[in-house]
Amino acid sequence: MNLKAKLIVDVIRWCLEQQGIQVYIEHKGNADAGAIFIKHDKGNDLYDVYHSVNDYNMGKKIKFLNTFTEEKLNDFFKKQSDIDADLWLIEIVSKGFDLDTLFLKQGL
Repeated sequence: MNLKAKLIVDVIRWCLEQQGIQVYIEHKGNADAGAIFIKHDKGNDLYDVYHSVNDYNMGKKIKFLNTFTEEKLNDFFKKQSDIDADLWLIEIVSKGFDLDTLFLKQGL
């Protein structure tokens, strides 16, 4: 099943906020099919970045992309938004939280 981008963003936000984790929607994308990028503030000027990928067998999945410094992260997102103005950008502020586990639990 292929879920709409806004629904995926809402699930991520709701699950994290229920655990007291701060979530910020920095850029709202296309509600139906916008690409989703998640930057996870790990502290010490490091951010893990996740993004949505289309798995034709399982639908949209959230996968780890890379770890960036803040400077490289800003350059990366500038390029991404130039390519696709309809992307979603979510920031998560929690230094000790494991996002991979959350995504697996939620089927994302």
